Amino acid sequence: MDPQLELDRTSYPAFRDAVLQAEARGDAAPQEPRCYPGYPRVALERVRPRWWPSLDRVLARRRSVRRLATRLPSRRRLSRLLQISHGLTGPHWSGPAPSSGGLQALELYLATLVPGWLEEGVYHYDRCAYCLARVVERAPEWGKLVPSLGLVDGGALLWVLVGDLERVRRKYGERSVRFLLQESGHLMQNLCLASASLGMATVPLGGYFERAIAQGLTLPETDLVLYVGVAGEVR
Repeated sequence: MDPQLELDRTSYPAFRDAVLQAEARGDAAPQEPRCYPGYPRVALERVRPRWWPSLDRVLARRRSVRRLATRLPSRRRLSRLLQISHGLTGPHWSGPAPSSGGLQALELYLATLVPGWLEEGVYHYDRCAYCLARVVERAPEWGKLVPSLGLVDGGALLWVLVGDLERVRRKYGERSVRFLLQESGHLMQNLCLASASLGMATVPLGGYFERAIAQGLTLPETDLVLYVGVAGEVR
């Protein structure tokens, strides 16, 4: 572990003071989530909260299954999954996943693995506009970029969780990657639980080529690919 990234009684005061200075400069204010104006958009449905199934039941049902159906979830089901996992739920663009300093630096992309009502490609989830922006028309060869996909038979969607490092670094400095990794874990868990509540499964994956994926999605240089998972209906 890099000692420069660890905190103790000696290093914490300097870290705290740097955070306070960033807040005084205005670098700690929440910022609007990313959007892609001018890109092809697919509208999503706005859904209301459900009061069933209970959280206890969903937690008990969540599994990383190894066999997934090869058909896309319906527009309504995908809309609900995205909205309850990463949609807007409060002021300052807050959502169900904790955000370091409320900076909202986590972006969710999804790629189609099978044909269906969504055209082939990679999409960015626009949390404010309730839509998907198609940012890549021809999807990369995911089997080569995510070797761990071979552990799962089937699947319809691939989640790609991306962090805006520069946005967080202005406030948290060298510890920014730690904060983004924590955030990505929160969001992936949301996707896992939301999938389970809808008769689906999200399987988090650990073997993937971060830089190659970032290049395939033409992400800014300061973006980090943090987490990947495959999703589909349980079969």
